[in-house]
Amino acid sequence: MTVRKPQALKKLQGTARPYREVQGLASTDGVPDMPDGLSDKAVEVWEDLAPRLIVLGLLGEIDASTFGAYCQSYADWLEMTEYLNKLGISNWYWTTENGYRQVIPEVSERNKAFSQMQKLAPKFGLDPSSRSGIDTGNATDANDPVEEFLFKGKKRAKG
Repeated sequence: MTVRKPQALKKLQGTARPYREVQGLASTDGVPDMPDGLSDKAVEVWEDLAPRLIVLGLLGEIDASTFGAYCQSYADWLEMTEYLNKLGISNWYWTTENGYRQVIPEVSERNKAFSQMQKLAPKFGLDPSSRSGIDTGNATDANDPVEEFLFKGKKRAKG
């Protein structure tokens, strides 16, 4: 299944074509409400990334649940990675009664969280390939920390 690139991302990358635009798309206007039930770490991720994505037009009111899922996946991945790092790689395996080595469940859960992050990140321009070629133009201030974070080292086109 081909995943459609968000229109805001196409505009930022300069690949939007008026004749290809799908009419009647849901508006991404408005500020999304943070979903209930996010972990403390996921709330931190939301509060860090949401304002940056809203400024770029990549996150709107209707995106709350999908972005919440991204934030929770990222938080789960961070927490599992921290736990596994404390545990030490030599303790990621155990031996069964029959002598087979098995990986502990936490490694699998961390990998699932990362996989979920990878699926959701392109929807918000949060991976290098979906962000390549983005020109924010006048969308952000030249001294904006969001722009520095997302586009450090990239030359912006003069408008």
